[in-house]
Amino acid sequence: MPRRRLLLLQLIRPLSLPRGGAPAARVHSVCAPTIARAFACASRSPATSTGRSKSARSQLVLALRTFYALEAHFAVPFSFVVPPTDEWPLEVHEMPLGAKVHRFMQSLKTDATAVALSEPKNKPTLKQMQELQAMGFPLASWHEYQFQQVCLPALTTYAALYGHLFVPQKFVVPPRSNEAAALWPRATHGYKLGLAVAKMRKQAQQDKQQRRERKDKKLRLGSPALPPLPKHQVDALNELGFVWRVGDTKWHTFFLPGLRRYRELYGHVDVPLTFTIPSHDKDPRWPDELKGYKLGRQVVMVRAGGYATQVRDSRKELEDLGFSFRLSDKAWAESIFPALVVFSEQYGHCNVGQDFVVPSKEPWPQDSWGMKLGNTVKNMRRGAFDAQVHAFRKELDALGFVWNACHRVEKTVRSVVIPALTTYRRLHGNDALVTTDFIVPDRDPNWPVPTRGFKLGQWITRVRSGKVALSPQLRAELDDVGFVWHANDQRWHDIILPAFQAYASLHGGTCASMSTRYFVPPEAPYPRAAWGVNLGGALWHIRNGDSYVNCEDKRQQMRELGILVDGDAA
Repeated sequence: MPRRRLLLLQLIRPLSLPRGGAPAARVHSVCAPTIARAFACASRSPATSTGRSKSARSQLVLALRTFYALEAHFAVPFSFVVPPTDEWPLEVHEMPLGAKVHRFMQSLKTDATAVALSEPKNKPTLKQMQELQAMGFPLASWHEYQFQQVCLPALTTYAALYGHLFVPQKFVVPPRSNEAAALWPRATHGYKLGLAVAKMRKQAQQDKQQRRERKDKKLRLGSPALPPLPKHQVDALNELGFVWRVGDTKWHTFFLPGLRRYRELYGHVDVPLTFTIPSHDKDPRWPDELKGYKLGRQVVMVRAGGYATQVRDSRKELEDLGFSFRLSDKAWAESIFPALVVFSEQYGHCNVGQDFVVPSKEPWPQDSWGMKLGNTVKNMRRGAFDAQVHAFRKELDALGFVWNACHRVEKTVRSVVIPALTTYRRLHGNDALVTTDFIVPDRDPNWPVPTRGFKLGQWITRVRSGKVALSPQLRAELDDVGFVWHANDQRWHDIILPAFQAYASLHGGTCASMSTRYFVPPEAPYPRAAWGVNLGGALWHIRNGDSYVNCEDKRQQMRELGILVDGDAA
């Protein structure tokens, strides 16, 4: 057998994990055909490769060898950059090793033709791959290696530390610079575990969906699906107690056990909104694994339509426990409507923001403390508490309840914006412009109660940029109070143009001699609103075509005053 073919057969065999605590699970050769093609192309690399490319390839091998000597694994984090320390060879200092390893493994996924056509500097050489093979680098089982050396240990550690596998999507294993990193295996430091968990859930979901579609012969075309998880990986994750569907797991692990125990202790399941399961130390009647679970809030969520799939599957048990879906009357009467009444009294309107949570203090009703009132109102607009809303329609209208988006804009304009603009002009003068960052003071008695705390400047900016749709009637009402639709227009007519005219009256009827560093002095004949304005700067921007030159009427005024002359940008 030719030496090259014999070598290829040896190299594409399933690889064993390197020393250093390799798990017992068998490592599968997941890309042997691709690796074989890559080796074949590498062996045909042209002899004209530059010295720099050869040097870069040898540096990658050197850096990986050093990394393994220091860390006892090859799972280089993507963001890892070689530090300029004595432990590392000088020629690899500052090398983005994580990114290079990622690109290297990506290059092995391409077919032989693509590899052959790529730039020499991107092609792995036969010698380079032999060296990596010799040091134990998992060329043919990279994804499996990552799973065994990083993902599984990270999940195992997370479960040991937190007692569950509800990993938040933003969770990242502490980096080595963090003291908490000592609790985690070295190969997992800085690992984005939350994203990895989300990806695996998506892989399982897509695989299940595809199998269902193949069975129904309705395979849909769409964005490329993620590759399915190998069965042995799924088995390993199941053995850990991996949470594939968060809703299902929380329902069966916390909600139903909590509801059962509550029934045993109190004889009913009418759980107060604020009830949180205590720790076993505080109340030995409760198992410690349920401590901290906000059972009251979850009961309200179920009655508002949450956990619909789980409710359908567990309907009989819920009925056996005496769970009532008609307690919405009780929640409405004791928590929701009283909170809306207090909100209206406190803020002068009932346009509840989506993120508003009822404060846990007087004068708010105690049964409402901690309630996500904004979220409840959003659900009411979508049909939740429909019977109660219908029965209390007149009372809600009297509170100023906002029913939909159009109604919200109408209420905001008439109950908040117009009174706020009127007050602003009364306090600051009719010519004063509302700055973008202006917020109506919270406790200033000069301002109407419904306007306090309103981000008036931000709202005006959104209207001018077209992000708030206004009916012709509302626009007319804003016109009546002097709303400025284009701030530059008012600034031009009230400040800039009068200042230029005053300057021209003092300098022979023209502004041609004005310096670009000229500031308006605080004296007549300049209008008071223009005192201190950088008029020379405005002149510079006008002549460069940056400001006020998009209107022919303004350009004509500028020519008459000598602001614009032949050759200017306008």
